[in-house]
Amino acid sequence: MTIFITGGTSSIGRVLIKEYSRKGESMMVLARKTSNRTGLDLPGVTFCDGDVTDPVAIREGMQGCDCVIHMAAVVGNDLPEEEWWRVNRDGSRHVLQAAFDLGVNGMVQVSSMSILGDTQPGEMADETRPIDPARHVTLYQKTKFAADELARDFAARGLPVKIVYPGFGFGCSFASSHPSMQDQTLLRMAAGKPVAVMGSGKNRLFLAYYNDTAEAIRLALHQGKNGEGYILGNDNLTFPEIWQAVANVLGKQPPTRRIPLPLLRAVSYFGEKFRGKPVFPSDFFDMIALNWCFSNRKACEELGWQPKTFQGALTETWQAYQAAGWPGEK
Repeated sequence: MTIFITGGTSSIGRVLIKEYSRKGESMMVLARKTSNRTGLDLPGVTFCDGDVTDPVAIREGMQGCDCVIHMAAVVGNDLPEEEWWRVNRDGSRHVLQAAFDLGVNGMVQVSSMSILGDTQPGEMADETRPIDPARHVTLYQKTKFAADELARDFAARGLPVKIVYPGFGFGCSFASSHPSMQDQTLLRMAAGKPVAVMGSGKNRLFLAYYNDTAEAIRLALHQGKNGEGYILGNDNLTFPEIWQAVANVLGKQPPTRRIPLPLLRAVSYFGEKFRGKPVFPSDFFDMIALNWCFSNRKACEELGWQPKTFQGALTETWQAYQAAGWPGEK
C-alpha cells in the first residue's frame, strides 16, 4: 500500500510519517521545496515537490497511490484573505477531485476542533451537535469549514473520505506555523522560565496527543465510515489541571500566579500596535477564554481507538524530548 500525504511537515504529519515508516508502509509526501523536511528522510518516504494549490503536482504525486491523507492547510500565517481560501478550500478541492478521479481506496481529511465551535460551561459536545457556520469568525474556521463541506459532497458522490477533528495538539513534534501546547507549558517550565495560569483558569480544553491523533487517523482511514466525522482528543482539562500534570512530570510545583484576561488583552493590543506583529499565537485567546469540551467516544467505539490519558501522554512527550537531547534539536 502506498499513501499519498499532504501536510506531512506539520506537527501531526511528522508523527504520522514516522509511524507509517516504522510500520514499513510506503508514502508519497507532497511538500514545497522550502518546507522543513528535517527528520523525515526515512525508509518508505518519497517526496514530490509541490503544494495543494497545484492540481497537476497533486495528480502526478497521487498516481499509483492507494490511499490519501490530507492535512495541508494555512493555520496561523499573516496572509491575504484570498490565500486562505486558495489553500484551505481550493487546495482541498484539488486533493478531493484527484482522489475521486483516481479511485483511491480510502481518504482522511484532517480538519480542526475549532470548526465545531466552542462549548458552554458544563457542556460535553460530540459529533451529533450541528456545526453552526454563523459562529465562525476567523478565516481559518471559515475556510476549513468550506473544505469539510467539499469533503462531504465528494463522500455523497462515492469517495471513501472521512473527516477527523483533532483538539489542541501537543507532543514531541514541531512545525513553524505557531507554538504548540508543550512549548507554552512543559518546555517553558522545564527551561525555568516564568509560568502562570492565563485567564480565569476555569475553562476546559480538549487536548490531543499527536501520537494518539496519528493512530486515530490511521484507524479512520481503514475502519472509519465513509462521510463520517470523528472528534479526536485525550482529556478535557482546565489550565490549573494542565499545569499540575506538567509539574508532576517535571517534579516541580505548579504555578500559583494568575494573569487576568483583561490584562492579557491589553498586552496583546498594545504589543501588536507597537511591534507590528501579534504577541500571542493566533488561537491564544480562544484557548484561555473559551470552553472546548468534547467527547471522543465515537472514535473510540467505531475505530477501536485507545488514546492515553493526558498525564501519560505528557510523560511520554517529556521522555521523547529528553531522548532527543532537549534543549537541543527537537
